[in-house]
Amino acid sequence: MSIAPQDPWLERSRLDGMTLDGFTYGIFFLLTIQAGMAVYNGAQTTRTKLSKWRARGLMAYIVVTFLLGTVGFAANARYTEDIWINFRGTPDWDPVFLITNEFDFWYNRLAVDTNLVMVWLMNLLLLYRCFVIWNYNRWVVTLMTCVYLTVIGLTTATMVSASNSAVFFNLDAQMAFLVMSCTFNLLFTTLVSVRLLSMRNQIKSLLGPEHALTYTSVTATLVESASLYFVFDVLFVITFSIHSNVENLILLENCLIQGIAQLLIIKRVAQGNEIDSAIATHVASTKIHFRAPVTANVPSSTNDVSDAEDAIAISVPMAERSKSESASGVTSDLSRDRSTKDDSLVFKSPV
Repeated sequence: MSIAPQDPWLERSRLDGMTLDGFTYGIFFLLTIQAGMAVYNGAQTTRTKLSKWRARGLMAYIVVTFLLGTVGFAANARYTEDIWINFRGTPDWDPVFLITNEFDFWYNRLAVDTNLVMVWLMNLLLLYRCFVIWNYNRWVVTLMTCVYLTVIGLTTATMVSASNSAVFFNLDAQMAFLVMSCTFNLLFTTLVSVRLLSMRNQIKSLLGPEHALTYTSVTATLVESASLYFVFDVLFVITFSIHSNVENLILLENCLIQGIAQLLIIKRVAQGNEIDSAIATHVASTKIHFRAPVTANVPSSTNDVSDAEDAIAISVPMAERSKSESASGVTSDLSRDRSTKDDSLVFKSPV
């Protein structure tokens, strides 16, 4: 005889969340392959700025995050089997109890721990990208580093609490971690978006709008700022804080969504479409200076003559200067040839 579910919405949300987790993992798997191929091709060609050491670092990052994401997905799938299949009919172990007390099982704690370690690595990549785009501005470096270290401390506290078989909803460290993680992503998204928009305006004013599309398009802004993950992170924090079952629809795949955003950034880096420190420095230091018009006054000394000549030479456009120099060179060659011919036509009288 079947038993009616005690909390149907809780059970449905947990099962649907696992289904969405499988769908998200498929996207994560495909993007991992594409990012790995992009990094490999970027290291083999000279069109991109990807060095050998940089390619190895990105490839190691892709492999490690993929392994962590795979272990977390497998552990979640194993615990999902326990909820609805393996522990069916066990007294007092109904699906509501298993979902609420998920930290009582080591493989579910393994899923949480691997996801948190994966967050460390992914936030580290975001931290590096923020430094590069802001050209290692000391205020940005100080602010983002402090927030990043705080996130690491809170994730460590969450893992310790999970090992004590605590209830996930009642973890203060988990709530603090989610708020700080959302703050980190909010700061990253805001700083990168503002910086890219500012650089796009500068490039448009200096070189024209066609030169700003490659690095500062709307797509580049969305990808570089990891806006996709930030939206899901905000939704997860809100639903977790009010203890809504909607958080089960986001919980399992939240870390993989951040991994997808990271892989999109890596693909841009490997294909040479990134905003690097050289571009940031060049745009920040590029300025247009106008020289005052040169007057036609007669110079009073030799120094004034040289200064006036230098000023006139600078004020003449490069195309006209090249034409005049080439014309003067041709004139001198013709005069030299003419003098040679005149010398050859002179007859000397016999002695």
